[in-house]
Amino acid sequence: MRSPRNNERKTAYEDVDVSNYSRHLNGHNAPIWWGIIGLILIELSVVSAFTVTYLYLYMQHGQWPPADIPAPPLLIPTWSMLLMLFSCVTMYLAGKSIEKNQSWHFVIYTFASVIMASSVLWIRWLQFDNFDMRWDEHVYGSLLWTISGFHFIHIVSAAIGTAAIGCFGMAGFYTKQRQIGVVVDTMYWNFVAFAWLPFYLVLYFFPRL
Repeated sequence: MRSPRNNERKTAYEDVDVSNYSRHLNGHNAPIWWGIIGLILIELSVVSAFTVTYLYLYMQHGQWPPADIPAPPLLIPTWSMLLMLFSCVTMYLAGKSIEKNQSWHFVIYTFASVIMASSVLWIRWLQFDNFDMRWDEHVYGSLLWTISGFHFIHIVSAAIGTAAIGCFGMAGFYTKQRQIGVVVDTMYWNFVAFAWLPFYLVLYFFPRL
């Protein structure tokens, strides 16, 4: 004999009408949206830990960088920061293009962002060549290399993911109804771009105060 509780469950399941539900979820309704928020929060904790560690050592030393070590040149990292921030504009325009079902505009803006990120990677690689110290010489060198390398890898991952999104766009995969992949990729891209701001301040601005 079926218990009354089981009968209630069966009735509840039978009364749910899902015929009007869309299989294309966007925004807060999509599990992947919350997934990317969780990923950003985890990586934000790492960004915060690096920044606080650098500031702690900066405040504990009378001279920072240590004696005989010049502050890193300011021009190249400034250009790379401006390029990354401008790439957020093209990513925003890419998202707006999908909302209007303008696939080729989306592809153009997406690959423009990838090109800018690739330019930043090339600039950073040249910058690594010009560092005046090894990563294992002292704590300042370790932080400079670790923070710079950490963000370099994040730009690589963002550029690869966005290039894949652009290729799907060329195939006509994304539409106004099916754009959650574009949304979460743009969220991560913006995080990577703006994560450089605290790093830029502590690595290149604070040593000049």
